Order: sequence, then C-alpha cells, then structure tokens
Amino acid sequence: MSIEVRNLNKRFGNTVVCDNLNLDIPSGELVALLGPSGSGKTTLLRIIAGLEVPDSGSVHFHGEDATGTDVRERQVGFVFQHYALFGHMSIFENVAFGLRVRPKATRPDEAEIRRRVMELLKLVQLDWVADRFPHQLSGGQRQRIALARALAVEPKVLLLDEPFGALDAKVRKELRRWLRRLHDEMHVTSVFVTHDQEEAMEVADRIVVMNHGRIEQDGAPDEVYDKPATPFVLQFLGDVNLFRGRFGHAPGGVEAPRENEVSYVRPHELAVLPEPTEGSVAVTLSQALTVGPNTRIEFKRLDDGSYVDVELPRSEYHLLRERFPLGPGATVHLLPRRVTRFAAETEQADPAAMI
Repeated sequence: MSIEVRNLNKRFGNTVVCDNLNLDIPSGELVALLGPSGSGKTTLLRIIAGLEVPDSGSVHFHGEDATGTDVRERQVGFVFQHYALFGHMSIFENVAFGLRVRPKATRPDEAEIRRRVMELLKLVQLDWVADRFPHQLSGGQRQRIALARALAVEPKVLLLDEPFGALDAKVRKELRRWLRRLHDEMHVTSVFVTHDQEEAMEVADRIVVMNHGRIEQDGAPDEVYDKPATPFVLQFLGDVNLFRGRFGHAPGGVEAPRENEVSYVRPHELAVLPEPTEGSVAVTLSQALTVGPNTRIEFKRLDDGSYVDVELPRSEYHLLRERFPLGPGATVHLLPRRVTRFAAETEQADPAAMI
C-alpha cells in the first residue's frame, strides 16, 4: 500500500514539529525517517498511524484520504521502542491478541488463530518460546515478538518507532539485518524512525532526513551520503572536517574552490602526504588511536590551530609510518580525495563542487 503525505502541518504549542511536509512512499518500500531528537520524525510516524491528528494537510493510503480514519481502521501495524508486550500473557497470546479482539464477524476461528500465530513465530524464529512469558525472553527476542504481533493482523503498512533503540549495539546490528531480510520476504510497506545513521543506511531502501520539522533530503542511502543537499545532511550522516576558504585541488577541469565557500571533507577522504602539493594544508600530528581495523589520527593545522581528523585502515597507517616519520609533532600535509562545498552565506548545494 502506498502512502502519500500532503502539506502536513503540526504544532505543539509554539513548537512546529511538522512544517508543510510532502512525502510519497511507494508500495512495498522500506523507508527510514532519520533525524535528531525534536526533528519531527516520530510525530510524522504517529500521524501516519492515526495516533496523532495533524493541524492541516492530509495522509492518503493508496490514493484514498485516510486523515480522518480511525486508527483501528487504517490496517496499520505499529512496533514501539519498548516492546509494549503484555506481561501477564504468554508469547502465543501476545501475538494472538490483535486477532482475538477483532469484531466477531471478522474474527478468525481458534484453529486459524493458532495456525497464523505459529506461522509468525516461525517467521521470527521464535516458535519454540510460544508458552513462555515476556520476562523470560531477551530484549532482542521481545522485539521480534512485538514485530510478530504487529504482523498478525496482516497490516497493509508497518510502522516502527526506534524499534531497536532499547537494545545493546551487538543485538541492534543483528536485528536490523534480520529486519531487512524479513522485509525482503514480506514486502509490506514499512516506515521506521531512527536517529542512527548507520542503521538507516544499512536497512532502508530510502532515507528521509528530517530537521526542525522539515525534510532536508529524500533519497536512496548512497544518494544522501554521496550527494547531500544541505550542510545539515552532510554533517548528520557521519563525521566531517570543515575548511573555510581555498582548500583542495580541482582535477578534471572542475571549478576551483572560491573564498566564500566552506569545504567539507570526511576523515576517510583525506590523504596524508610527506611534502606539500597544490591544494594541501600543513598539519602536525597530535595523536593517533587504533581501534580494531581502523586508525583515527588527530592533526593540528599550522595556519589556524584548528584540529582535523583523518581515518585510515590500520594497514595503511602502518605503511605510512614506514615511508616517513609519523609520530607526535611530525609535520605532514593533508590533501582531500573528495570535497563537498557549500556557499558560506546561503549554504546551498553546488553539484559542480563534488570533486
């Protein structure tokens, strides 16, 4: 089922949380609403679900206006961050709950309820815990049960509000990969809220980056990362170094940087050179920290004293140390492999400035 959001506005007092939002989500797509706290992503999700009412604008499901439709009639499954399972019910009964509370005319018989619940428990790989209770399960298992419960009512749309936010990092990584595989099997139109950039990049077909109630950019993960529309998008999707004025060369005839531009370079897009070259900047090494396969080096610029981060594969860092001195206080030169530039005043994207 497709979702269309049109001219959506919502305020809480004097705070604007949805500012004239327009968004199209095709049937079967998995979309991430990504942004910091207070960006409006959860409010947008709740309006789509029918849990919040917009001040103006509309929400359409498959071309039909659903703005005034009761939440129980929207055929939406909702998964919350903190599971919201019923502690006094078995896992089986938790998943069956949405089916049992249906009006008698549409309620499946007991045999059909059992078939559907066990089918879903197998789908989430937890059919062996059907007789247990929520407190007997791990956090990751409880979240999978919450997802099975949302799917039991055969929703046309699945909405997830930071579904892995209460879990530790290792479990989060496992579950988000599992969610991607599950979506590929079921193809239910799904929208999930997250503030985790890595999570959005790994799971979603499309990312909608939000800030202060507005959509900053809407596109495929590679598009929003490689071609950010605004400085906010660029800085929110990972670490970045800022350079004002002239910085970087211009290969292939690309226009050289201008004085009124700000250059943004990610730590892994900086080359470390022993000698100066056109467009490089002189720095001294402050400290280096190796964590797992990567080494992060902090340099201090000689011209203005600001700090610059460089990230290298551990093996490349060791090769550099063999080629020239690279200890604390050593002077080297940084040259960007890729630069994204925005005008300092308007900070509007300049597609020609991607080098």
